[in-house]
Amino acid sequence: MGVATDIMQTFATKEIRSCFRESDGWECRQESSPVPGAMTFVLSREIRGKKQIIPLAVSYEHEPTLFPLEHLVGTMKGKRLTGKCLLVPKGADVTALPGDIRVLFMDSFGFVDERLVWLTKKKNAKQYLAAEVPAAAEPATPASQPHAA
Repeated sequence: MGVATDIMQTFATKEIRSCFRESDGWECRQESSPVPGAMTFVLSREIRGKKQIIPLAVSYEHEPTLFPLEHLVGTMKGKRLTGKCLLVPKGADVTALPGDIRVLFMDSFGFVDERLVWLTKKKNAKQYLAAEVPAAAEPATPASQPHAA
């Protein structure tokens, strides 16, 4: 019989492969992590002779830490990185993360009342708000003036 982390890792791998598709040239290689149960990956592809390399870590914590990702980046000294990614459940508090980390939110797991739940079950279904885009400011037209129709 498997462990709960096994299925969670399977879902995380599927989510990574949906963002970084093999058909787009991405190679996904899992690396060992200093944290038991944590997952780290090196994503790479070559476009027009230039190599793109992205370290990625998976966190299931409500307030994710960067230790596994920083450890992975530390093992990649001398390689020019295209970016750094962190895969977290929907609803995770990512406000403390630095701006150079690209945060990817999982579709299959999320936090409901600060509890990690599998979102594909109907009883755990929750609508997460997308990041709001600020509206462009336009000068107001006074009510006494006709507006362009």
